Amino acid sequence: MFLKRIELQGFKSFANKTVLQFDQDITGIVGPNGCGKSNINDAIRWVLGEQSVKSLRSGGNMSDIIFSGSEQKKKVNMAKVSLVFDNSRRIFDTPFDEVEIARQIQRSNNEATYTINRTPCRLKDIQELIMDTGLGRDSLSIISQGNISAFADAKPEERRSLFEEAAGVAKYKKRKQASLSKLEKTKENLDRLQDIIDELDRQLKPLEKQAEKARQYIAYREELSDIEISVLVEEIESYAQTIAALQKSMDDQNLNYTNDTELLEEKEERLNHLKKSAYQLDSRIQSLQQEYTKVMEESVDLEKQKIELDEKRKYTLQTADLAEQKKTLYTLKEEARFEYEDRKKRFEELDEQAKEKNDFFRQISNRLDQIVQEERQASSLFQKTLNRKHILRSMMESPYQHQGGVKVIMEAKNSLYGIEGTIAQLLKAKPEFGQAISNALGGVMYQIVTKDERSARNAIDFLKRNRSGRATFLPLSVCSPRYPNERQKAIVEQSEGVLGWACDFVENDSRYNSLKSRLLGNIVVTDTLEHANEVAKRIHYSLKIVTKDGDIVHTGGAMSGGRSRSNTNPITMQEEMKEIETRLSHQKSNLEELHEKQREYEQKKKSIEDQKVSLQIERAKIENIVQVKKEKYDSICADYNVISVDSSAESIELDDSLIQAIAKNHAKKDELSRNLTVERQNRFGVGEAMEKLEEEIRSLRRSVNVWVQTLHKQEMELATTKTKQSSALERLNTNYQMTYEFACSKRKEVDLPKAKELVRELRAKIKRLGNVNLDAPQEFEEIKERYTFLTSQKEDLLDASKQILEAIDQMDKTMVENFTTMFNKINQELDGVFKAMFGGGKARLSLVDPEDVLNTGIDIDVQPPGKTIKNIQSFSGGEKALIAISVLFSILQARLIPLCIFDEVEAALDQSNVERFAKYLAHFRNQSQFIVVTHRPGTMEQCDTLYGVTMQQDGVSQILKVMLKDAVQYIDKEGR
Repeated sequence: MFLKRIELQGFKSFANKTVLQFDQDITGIVGPNGCGKSNINDAIRWVLGEQSVKSLRSGGNMSDIIFSGSEQKKKVNMAKVSLVFDNSRRIFDTPFDEVEIARQIQRSNNEATYTINRTPCRLKDIQELIMDTGLGRDSLSIISQGNISAFADAKPEERRSLFEEAAGVAKYKKRKQASLSKLEKTKENLDRLQDIIDELDRQLKPLEKQAEKARQYIAYREELSDIEISVLVEEIESYAQTIAALQKSMDDQNLNYTNDTELLEEKEERLNHLKKSAYQLDSRIQSLQQEYTKVMEESVDLEKQKIELDEKRKYTLQTADLAEQKKTLYTLKEEARFEYEDRKKRFEELDEQAKEKNDFFRQISNRLDQIVQEERQASSLFQKTLNRKHILRSMMESPYQHQGGVKVIMEAKNSLYGIEGTIAQLLKAKPEFGQAISNALGGVMYQIVTKDERSARNAIDFLKRNRSGRATFLPLSVCSPRYPNERQKAIVEQSEGVLGWACDFVENDSRYNSLKSRLLGNIVVTDTLEHANEVAKRIHYSLKIVTKDGDIVHTGGAMSGGRSRSNTNPITMQEEMKEIETRLSHQKSNLEELHEKQREYEQKKKSIEDQKVSLQIERAKIENIVQVKKEKYDSICADYNVISVDSSAESIELDDSLIQAIAKNHAKKDELSRNLTVERQNRFGVGEAMEKLEEEIRSLRRSVNVWVQTLHKQEMELATTKTKQSSALERLNTNYQMTYEFACSKRKEVDLPKAKELVRELRAKIKRLGNVNLDAPQEFEEIKERYTFLTSQKEDLLDASKQILEAIDQMDKTMVENFTTMFNKINQELDGVFKAMFGGGKARLSLVDPEDVLNTGIDIDVQPPGKTIKNIQSFSGGEKALIAISVLFSILQARLIPLCIFDEVEAALDQSNVERFAKYLAHFRNQSQFIVVTHRPGTMEQCDTLYGVTMQQDGVSQILKVMLKDAVQYIDKEGR
């Protein structure tokens, strides 16, 4: 048997590992609808390279072929199918007697893997292995009911591929396509090569003229350099003087602008605060006024009631007897006593309030003095911090003031090739680790990183030419990382107090990772010096260790530590600047808070002063009223005592509600009046302060606008001057590779106006030369050499194209010959097969275009017995199926196909045609191997072995193997 077995696991309904062994010529696969028997055909096509999910009847994704679970069984995560072939007849072009082809897919990544004999391979390798064996996934060796119908209904051109597969020309066709593709690429290469050759040819002639122009340019340039260096030095000196004068003036203007701006902000903030206070005071005054009006209305009502009562009592005193008069006088006496005591009590309360206000005023005054003192101290501290910021900023602008060579290179960086920056610029310490990283690097931080060794040599030559000091350069191209060994790493990382490796506390661009690892990759960072000593002992002093504070335990055991007065360097400056910015922010917030408190307490002090004055006025007024009420009370008592009539007046019940109401009304009215006076005074004071502040703000804004305009004008002038100075410096660096300092030593005394005119003339001459190629002679030789080489390459490609065309012609001849031979063989067999399948009639194949054998379509002319039908589309479905089967059997007669897989191809046939199909199928025993998926009894009878597919568990297919002869014997026994 060619196909020895199929192994399925997790493929569609075959959840469990299932093995189908084939040891007979014709094997039938049977089972009810929906049991999964057609999944075996799908599995074979899938292994042989089927990529269409739709053709595999498997949803929208290839991973859907993996068993997705059922009620009784969980889903699986992998599907795998293996086909094992007997290759003893060398059907496959491989030396192995047994060939196993497998395909596997994982649910997690939806990626398929292929193997041949358990060795990973590509899908292309499998396709090449089965090419021209008749096992192609699109050939008639693997067909289903749909393929049968499609073959009959297909266009002539669509049927051609099946006959090409049978004729064995598919591999030639593929090779031809590859040759055509190669020919097209060769043509494209020839076109590109010709374009290059043409371009080089156009370049050769102008190069000679460019060389002459280059010589003239060099002469002008040498003359120009002699004079322009002196001109540039003179200009740079002039620009420097102008810049210094402008900078000094701008510093003064900036100071004035900053002071006025801060004062303006403070006054605007104060004005906003006063506006809020004025709004609140207006609201309170309005509320108090409304309340006062209400109390006044109540006062009028009470006074009316009092007048009426007084009139009644007056009448009683004038007309009533003595006893009644005495009763009335007793009532008046008690009311007068109440009024006197009430006013006296109010006077005492006001006196107590005045004392409390005095005490509170002293407390506020003391607290205000304390706040003023705190504000002075905070302002002094803020100014000191601000001064340090200015100093630090100046240092950051010139970080290499004491590194002469470094300073020169960094100033000329834009005109030098490959200068990346200093190590301090490229490696930024993380917050709180500036001191540790600074001390870990030491003097290395001033080294200049270059792109490669050539750029470092360039920079050193620049320093030499200009006699500008020394500098150390570190090319990135030689930076190899340095790391501790595994033993050191394990010991360090398990030690107490270790914070990490120094390279972990640095931020940098990813392109400088090797630089960081080289300098800091094997330096340990610890929290304290004690822990540093312990770690050093454990690793036998083989690594450098630095603490967070910057103390160092060197390799070998030496220790460095302490703190210098000035510990500022390019790495720590940035960290210190951040710290200063934070301190300034806190200090400024504290100052603003103290300013706000000062204003608040000043306002409180003013408000209490106003309240004290109001209380004094109220107290004086009440004091007079107390005296009046006392005199009234004494007078009524005297009148009462004059009447000697015995009366029970003392026992009468007095109604003093009106008097109490009037007293309360007066107290409320006085309190409201006092509060209104105070609030109005406060409002008036706020209004005056607002007017004063608004005038001051207008004046300050005018001053600030003047400073802004002046500063803007000076900034524009400064920027223009700096640009001119930078341009002059860059021309020195770029054109003459000189620093300003070195150029000063080369300066000659010149008449500046005449020298500038000469420079303009020489530059005009150089400009008239246009673009100059100083490498023209060398380029000419290089291009000529390349032109010669590419011309020879062109000849080689032309020869290769000719060989490819000859090979294509030879393949076309072979394909025409093989296709024609096989087509004729199949045509010869077709008539006999057709008669056997239809019981008569005739059939033949014809070429649509016999002149174009390589591309022509194929028609099928058939005439069943007793019928005359010209169009195959007019046949019934069963007849179409029988026609397609006839063509298949003709191909089998004409050419050996080792394996055929039929999936219900006879489903459309009636019983008699099924029996004909099955009997004809038996003719190919011992010639080809057949795997037939069927449910027709006639076909089953011709099978040597039957595999029954069942679905005992819901959704899971299982296999039962039965030998047909055993089944027949079993049925005979049952029949008996």
